[in-house]
Amino acid sequence: MTLSAVETLPADIRELTETEVDASIRWLWRFSTPSGPGCGLVLDRDDLPDVATVAATGFALAAWCVGVERGILDRDEVLERVRGTVRTLEHTVPEKNGFLAHFVDAATGERQGRSEYSTIDTTLALCGAVVAASFFDDAEVSAAVDRMLARIDWNWLSATGPDGRTVLRMAWVGSAEDDYADGADASGFVSAWSMTAEQLTMYLLAAGHQGVTGEHAQALWDGFDKPVGSYGGHECVYEPGGTLFTYHFPLAFYPFQRVRDKDGRDWWVNSREASLASKAWCADQAGTWRTFAAGLWGPAAGLGPGGYVVNGARPAAHEPRNDGTVPPVSLFGALPLAPDEVAPALRVLRDEHPGAWNEWGAADGVNLEGDEPWYAPPRYGLNKGATALLGAAALGSTLVWDAFSRHPWIARGAEKLGFTDA
Repeated sequence: MTLSAVETLPADIRELTETEVDASIRWLWRFSTPSGPGCGLVLDRDDLPDVATVAATGFALAAWCVGVERGILDRDEVLERVRGTVRTLEHTVPEKNGFLAHFVDAATGERQGRSEYSTIDTTLALCGAVVAASFFDDAEVSAAVDRMLARIDWNWLSATGPDGRTVLRMAWVGSAEDDYADGADASGFVSAWSMTAEQLTMYLLAAGHQGVTGEHAQALWDGFDKPVGSYGGHECVYEPGGTLFTYHFPLAFYPFQRVRDKDGRDWWVNSREASLASKAWCADQAGTWRTFAAGLWGPAAGLGPGGYVVNGARPAAHEPRNDGTVPPVSLFGALPLAPDEVAPALRVLRDEHPGAWNEWGAADGVNLEGDEPWYAPPRYGLNKGATALLGAAALGSTLVWDAFSRHPWIARGAEKLGFTDA
């Protein structure tokens, strides 16, 4: 599957993707704290210089390795910052039973306000750390990553739902006598991963833990809904809101095209079908939304003209939300999955929207619904991270997939989950 994507990537799209990948990696380097207590922490967005996110930091840890591979970052400088970053994540960023605070001060690593201790953001941080540990094979980095993986108490955030299924809660924000936020229960826990979304690699981290039994690991995998729907002839297990990034994020780290889960599912093909369903749905909405009429597609999460939005497409559990904004990360994220289908939209973005580009690559959002085209002013760390990793994969790099999947913790997790070779 990967070789097919590489072989069919048109020359002009390859050139555009190389430029975008390199710009994204440079963004992740430039907007990370170079030293001090917050060393390595990556900004959530580049117009908020004090707010970092551990999830973007995880993407950066992996993307910096790609930067070394591509020759745009110096190996010794990257290793030094990787060492500083894992020290920050282990010793400076607040944690609760191993789960990291999501938003932290970029300079000090201190928790921002009532930011949650998050399962998915901890997962993304540690996915990148695992890649860096495997890629550099550095004793200091490897030992720190092993300690962070081991200190997580997955049982603490496991719960049994009313239907008897075992699920992971999404986050903890504090006890009732502390500062728990709206949406949390009296114990401070927030919601649960009861749906298919971006959390697939989380189960690999949990299953790799020696304190999580094989039975428990498989119960967690069985515990989230996997509804099947279709649009435009493309069938997939779908996310409730139909937002595209949820299908792409897991593929940024783990080579799902190389395995089948214990039920025989191919999650790579699933993400491809979800991407093409999104494309078909957007085409059918061209009479309503100018952005889609222009040939752009891939509604997802990000900044729109009216603020942060989580847009979607069919299939979905309800009518998808939309304001006509498309984040270019959707197109670069789908590129390794369906290069021929993505290329026309990337050409539209390149040729008709010069205002969507600057030294850091594509804007985070494009919206054509007003009198003038709107391009999101800031860049987000998460989107630059996903663009860097999935764009590099479309160019033929298997560095991240290889480094992540061969790590002993991840290999053990895949075995306990019953994954088999494709």
